[in-house]
Amino acid sequence: MKTLNLKHVLLFLGIAFLTSCSTPLLFTSLDVLRPAKVSFDLNSNNLLLVNNTITQPASYGHKTQLYNEKQRNVNVRCDSLALLCLSALNEELENKDFFSTVQFLPNSVNQEYDFYNSAHLNKETVQSLCKTNESNVLLSLDRIKVNDELNEYFIPQNSTFLASLGAIVQTTWSIHYPNKDEMGSVAFNDTLYWESNEFNRKEAMSRLPDRSNALKDIALEAGRKSIDRFVPHWEKETRYFFNSNNKLMKQGMDSLFIKNWTDAIAIWKNAYATGSEKIKAQAANNISITYEIIGDLNNAIEYATLAYKSALQQIILDYNFTNRIFNYVSELLRRKSEIETLNTQVGE
Repeated sequence: MKTLNLKHVLLFLGIAFLTSCSTPLLFTSLDVLRPAKVSFDLNSNNLLLVNNTITQPASYGHKTQLYNEKQRNVNVRCDSLALLCLSALNEELENKDFFSTVQFLPNSVNQEYDFYNSAHLNKETVQSLCKTNESNVLLSLDRIKVNDELNEYFIPQNSTFLASLGAIVQTTWSIHYPNKDEMGSVAFNDTLYWESNEFNRKEAMSRLPDRSNALKDIALEAGRKSIDRFVPHWEKETRYFFNSNNKLMKQGMDSLFIKNWTDAIAIWKNAYATGSEKIKAQAANNISITYEIIGDLNNAIEYATLAYKSALQQIILDYNFTNRIFNYVSELLRRKSEIETLNTQVGE
């Protein structure tokens, strides 16, 4: 079964001052587990990372447009991009401990020469590689393609020259299992952009990174970013509690500070049952967040929805709060749908 070497949720309350609301707000940060874009079979714990790319021709995908000149194609070598991308991903995978073992074949196993017609690994090759390396799942980088443009402009408003370099890298991956005929294939795009603005034309251009080094940077960035596409990851989210002068609301906050979730919820439910629409909205909001903290998303969704309904019933509508709680309901519904995906990635 997959494992994640990740931290637990830590409750920290701080004061937030929002001009749209007269009631003091306390914020907390939650670490929320997000699913990966790709799901591996649960029992596939020994990963083999394979380079199956053909090097992009130096003459493909690189354009330069200088001031008062026509756009032209230039040559930039791309022979190290796949290795850099895979090396960065391999390092991230080793740090995550998601797989029991991760092995990496840096040299391309692709014996073809046509960059424009790259092919997936065939079943026999997958079985052979997995058997040799004692792996039960294979992740293959099948293509890495870069398009970049170097541009130079004159800005008449301030009599300066603007130089820019933008690059887009597309990586295409496939997932194979030695005991299955079918495979999965995904592609991702990543971008990096640099610019320099100077009075001196040569100075503006000189402050941009070397073109070849820039492409290496984006290959590394694509590899690092890919870890969240293949492995579940934590994202930090902020939640806001209402800390009004209402006696029950304050008693609930006292219980929250000592992490007595059950008492906090019970007190705020009493506030919800006896208070005005404003207090109902605030109490239901606090109850919802507390349920989320303890992992009860169904109740969190129920009380977030009640908070939204009460917010709409107020005589003076607080648009910012109403919009925020609406977005919170949407976020909780998103999290609930993600739980099903996470169960396929890390187990129940």
